[in-house]
Amino acid sequence: MTPANDNRPAEFDARLLGYMPHLKRLASRLCNNTDEREELVQESLAYILLHWKSFRPDGGFYNWITLCMRHKAQDKRRREAKRKTRITFVDDEESMVSASYLPNQIERLELLQTLEQLDANRHGEVVLRRAMGDGLREIAEKYGVSKERIRQREELGRRALQDAA
Repeated sequence: MTPANDNRPAEFDARLLGYMPHLKRLASRLCNNTDEREELVQESLAYILLHWKSFRPDGGFYNWITLCMRHKAQDKRRREAKRKTRITFVDDEESMVSASYLPNQIERLELLQTLEQLDANRHGEVVLRRAMGDGLREIAEKYGVSKERIRQREELGRRALQDAA
């Protein structure tokens, strides 16, 4: 584990503390909510202290910490934008089960729903392993049966899926 300050010079910390009022004012301009402001200040401080080695003394401390805070604020806005683009699905009206998924996770949702339909027995696992690219021989060795028996189990598992759909 690294030391708490990673051998950071004391004057760096002192300068950072001297600019705290500036960071708080900038956070109030970048965020609407008081909680968000404090969170941005804390995230920015953590980022600045973690990346203190990237500070160039000839570049200006004020500008560097301002850019660090703006970077954290922009990251937060991007995360919020991604969160807003999520799609909410409802399985059926009786259960009203809803889940939020990113658009690129629709296929995963469909796969998870399909896997739920599979029996809890070996047939479902065989279908899953075959879908993942395992060969009949590999699966047969795991279960200690013939390749033909694995093929039959796969067929039974697929048939169960078709019947459920």
